[in-house]
Amino acid sequence: MCIRDRYQRRVRDKPPKSPRIAMPQTLLVLGGAGYIGSTVAFRALRSTDMKVIVLDKLMYSGSSLYPFFAMEDRFEFIKADIRMSKQTWRDLLVEKQVDFVFNAAALVGEHICKKYPEDAQQINEDAAILVAEAAAEAGCKRYMYASTCSNFGKTEDFVDETAPTFPLSLYASTKINVENYLTSASNCGGMACTVLRFATIYGLAARVRFDLLIHEFIRDAWNDKRVEIYGPEGWRPFLHVDDAARAVIMVCEQHDTLAPREIFNVGANSQNFQKKQLGEMIQHRLPQAEVVYNHKAVDKRSYKVNFRKIQAHLGFNVTHTPEASVDQICSGLESGLVTTKELDEMVNVSKDDEVRRDFREHVHVPRSKL
Repeated sequence: MCIRDRYQRRVRDKPPKSPRIAMPQTLLVLGGAGYIGSTVAFRALRSTDMKVIVLDKLMYSGSSLYPFFAMEDRFEFIKADIRMSKQTWRDLLVEKQVDFVFNAAALVGEHICKKYPEDAQQINEDAAILVAEAAAEAGCKRYMYASTCSNFGKTEDFVDETAPTFPLSLYASTKINVENYLTSASNCGGMACTVLRFATIYGLAARVRFDLLIHEFIRDAWNDKRVEIYGPEGWRPFLHVDDAARAVIMVCEQHDTLAPREIFNVGANSQNFQKKQLGEMIQHRLPQAEVVYNHKAVDKRSYKVNFRKIQAHLGFNVTHTPEASVDQICSGLESGLVTTKELDEMVNVSKDDEVRRDFREHVHVPRSKL
């Protein structure tokens, strides 16, 4: 046997290399027991091979997380307040080998921020920035921040991500301040930062809220047989909670090709609605309810949002509609699956709370008086 034949035989007989096993990536969801956070955790566990860690103070309830414990090899829960020291955060992120952080921990909405302004400032802004800094120092790949389209305030324009923001509440102000911090190239080192400005959320989920606009109208129509709509000509964009979660997962999956600093409006152009259109939608499904349009009290917020950027960059499209969700919730009420008690209790601030009775919440404040 010649040398060449012996060499070829050794090559043929050489055992194949073992395939390189990629370690699954880890997603940390802050506020992961909440409406959006728990839906993101569910999507990640169902649609990806990522390990999911939920950190939540459990301000409301943790029942939305119960099913995830069946996936104990990929799911972990940590009860903690987001207001920890940077060193504590850095140690945690390193220990858990976190790749992606999605921050949905916040006092969400104008009313609860007005009721607890110090907590809103600490949680929505100060801690959000501190965690981002710790994540950068810990070597995380990307920090995703849940923001809101309500940052646009009141505008007659069809606004995209380049449009100026006009905060009309403490809630929006804290969100904009964090946006500005995260999108500055001088902050957070080389870590990628993505701001997701969600439209107004709707849709049933493991931890639903019934104090968001569409749900609130359904609640009033069911409980009181009457819906009063302030400023019916005002515009709002809407987004199903499951579609919001899908957007977060898409950012994780496309991390390698996405720009390091980016803001995305998350929603669909087809789901910009005037409030009177929502009233018509509700009345069509619950004809026994009276819908009253109050034109004298003009809603201080009105914004119609352009969502083409996220469609172009991520290939994101919505899969749910408000009409279908209205029918689902109403069917749930009619069957007893959704109870009147849940309508009243699954809220951030109760309907009868003093902070909600302020008529000025529904009246436009001129820019010159802010």
